[in-house]
Amino acid sequence: MKIYVVGSTKNKFLPLDKIRTKFFIDKPHVGDNIDFLNPWYCELTGLYHLWKHVEDDIVGLEHYRRYFVNSHDKILSESEINEMLKTCDIICTKAHYSKERPVITWLNEHGKRKDFDKYLYILCRYFDDIGDKKYHGFGEWCKKYLFGDHHCLGNMFVCKRSLIDEYCLWLFNVLSVYDQVNGLTNANRRIDGYLAEFLFGAWLEWNKKKIKYQQIRIVR
Repeated sequence: MKIYVVGSTKNKFLPLDKIRTKFFIDKPHVGDNIDFLNPWYCELTGLYHLWKHVEDDIVGLEHYRRYFVNSHDKILSESEINEMLKTCDIICTKAHYSKERPVITWLNEHGKRKDFDKYLYILCRYFDDIGDKKYHGFGEWCKKYLFGDHHCLGNMFVCKRSLIDEYCLWLFNVLSVYDQVNGLTNANRRIDGYLAEFLFGAWLEWNKKKIKYQQIRIVR
């Protein structure tokens, strides 16, 4: 089991156990990496490296200031995670909204709606163009998800490696297409991280993955 805790060398991390390791976004990494995309991809830089370099059967991602915890506010242990994954496919944490103020409200208020509309258009077209029937209609599914009352916060998760292999192969292919169409500029920094975060849950639900929403500790 290996969990990347993503942050910079300037951040303060909680004491980490043997299953957790720091991933610094402001240090160069050897081997296959997307360090140069960090201004747009955020913690996805760590996710990509995890996907390409970690071979553990169970993998995960947390933030230097956000950690999965149990009911006693203690960081989830290896044994607790193993027990949870007996009854679910993935552990995530939930960002709560409401019917009156759905997820799309945040995107509208923070100037991200146009970026998401472009991304959803690509999702609607991309899978049809490559003839992938599995994702036919996924773009419309995502639109409905964004009018719901929750999403999976922060690109955080713990799951079996086989699930994240499937997700990353899908995600980074689609983001690459989006980047080619939309371009990467100073004006749209962090956008790929937002695109992934707000639609991670949509992908999981589309693929009928059983999600366990776990509480987190936020370190100020």
